[in-house]
Amino acid sequence: MRSPDYHSFSQDLNINGNLEYIYRLPGLACAACGATYGGSRILSISAPPQVWNDNRFMSRWPVSDEEHLTLQKELAGYLEKEFVSFVTFRPGDNFQPAYLDIPSKPTEDFLWPNIRSFVVSERMKKVVFDELASDVEIVPVRLRKIGKRRVKLTPAIPGSGKPEAITDEAGLNTFDDSIGAYYQVLVRSESDYPRGGTPVSTCPLCKRIAIAEEKRELIMKEEMWHGQQIFFLKTTLHVVVTEDLAEKIRREQASNVDFVPY
Repeated sequence: MRSPDYHSFSQDLNINGNLEYIYRLPGLACAACGATYGGSRILSISAPPQVWNDNRFMSRWPVSDEEHLTLQKELAGYLEKEFVSFVTFRPGDNFQPAYLDIPSKPTEDFLWPNIRSFVVSERMKKVVFDELASDVEIVPVRLRKIGKRRVKLTPAIPGSGKPEAITDEAGLNTFDDSIGAYYQVLVRSESDYPRGGTPVSTCPLCKRIAIAEEKRELIMKEEMWHGQQIFFLKTTLHVVVTEDLAEKIRREQASNVDFVPY
C-alpha cells in the first residue's frame, strides 16, 4: 500500500503536506560498533512536559552512547516506566504530538506526509483501521498551517525557490474553518526477514542490527507472513496489506491510496 504517483514534488506536498515532530531523541555515535546513525521511528507517547523546550530533546545531532543513555534514563523517569537501554528508546525516536502543515485544505482519505507513517481521515479510521488495533496504533495529528487552495491544484514553486516554503506562502485557513480530524496510523507489525536480509551482526551496546543490503531480496513470500492484515516488510518501510484489506479499502472508495502487488 502506498501513495499514488504525482506529477511533481509540489503536487505531492500540496496534497499530502508535511508532518513535523518537535521532540525526539538525538542520533548516536556508538563507541562499540563505530556507527553514527539515527532512526525515524515514531512513538505513540507524548513528550513529557519536563523536556519541553529542552534542546537536548529537539536535535537530531548525534551524541555519545553515555549521553544517549542519560537521556533515555531521564525519559523513563519522567514517564514512570521501566526501560531496556537502546530497546525501549532508540536513536532518532520521534515523540508526539505531530503537526500537519499542508498548503491545501485536506479532503483526501489518505495523506502521505511522512515516510514512517501515513495519515487517514476520521472516516477511514472508523471503517477500516479501528478494527486493526493489534497491528497498528492510531494517534491524532494536530492541524497547524492549513492552506485554502483546492487540493487538486499544483501550486508553483514559491518565490523563495524552496518547495518547503509552499505552505508558508499559502493562504491559511483559520481554526474556525470546518476541517475534519486526521489520524496517524503507526504500523507496529512486521513480516519475517526477507531472503538475504537476516542480520549479520548486532551491536552489544546500541543493539543496532547490521544486514548485507546488497544480498537482500525485497520480495514478500507467504512463509514470511505472521498472519497480520497490515505490516512492514521487515528491514524496510514498505507497508504490506492483505488482499482482503486492500479490497475493503477499495470498496470504501478511499482516495489518494494505491496498491501494488508484491
